[in-house]
Formats: sequence, structure tokens, C-alpha cells
Amino acid sequence: MNAEAVRAARNAAVGWSQWAYWCSLACSLLAVRYIPAGSIRTFVVITPVLTAALCVAATFWLYEACDEYQRVRILRAVARTSALLAAATLVWFFFELAGYPRLSMLWVNLAGWSVFNLQVLFLTFRAQ
Repeated sequence: MNAEAVRAARNAAVGWSQWAYWCSLACSLLAVRYIPAGSIRTFVVITPVLTAALCVAATFWLYEACDEYQRVRILRAVARTSALLAAATLVWFFFELAGYPRLSMLWVNLAGWSVFNLQVLFLTFRAQ
């Protein structure tokens, strides 16, 4: 395979895995509201975990297929996301001590994935 075909396949893998994650997340949010409690709803609600694993696999493939400059950019995206989430959770911890309501881990997860996914998508399509 030539380098251009690998780049196109890599970008498609990242894009489609992101699409699958966001669609499964939307379906799980709808399932909580419209599907009665039971094993089917549990399966649909847990589905974003599988597609998140697909996103991680696509990002790992992207990491392995890139040169050193792009690898550093991916690692910086991970570091930025980690720092942002650590700071946000620390700040909200103090807000909770001051009387604000507890924050669901769903929102922390969504914020982290959103920040990281946007950075990886930006890196992927900028490298074209």
C-alpha cells in the first residue's frame, strides 16, 4: 500500500469511529428515556463503551502510522485533555464543598471525550 492510501484509510477509520461513538451515545441517551428498564435497555446504554474502545483502537492505529511530529501532537492532545479534566474536577470538587450539586461522571466523561476527539480529528484532517 502506498502512503496516500494508508493516510486515507487512517483518516476514514478515525472519522467513522467518531461517528459510531457519537451515534451510539445519542442512542443510549434516547434509550434511557424511551426503552423500559430491562436487559435491552442496559445493552443499548452500555454500547458507547464498545464504540469508545473502537475510538481508542483507531487512535492507536493513527499513532502507530504517524511520523514523530504527529505522534508528539497526539501525545500533547492526551496531555491537554488530562490536564483540563484534572483541573475541572478539582475546581468542581471545591464547588461541591461550597454547596453546589454533585456532578455526574457522565458529564466528566463527555467533556473528556469531546476535548480529546476534537483534537484528534483536527490533527487527522490537518495532516492531509
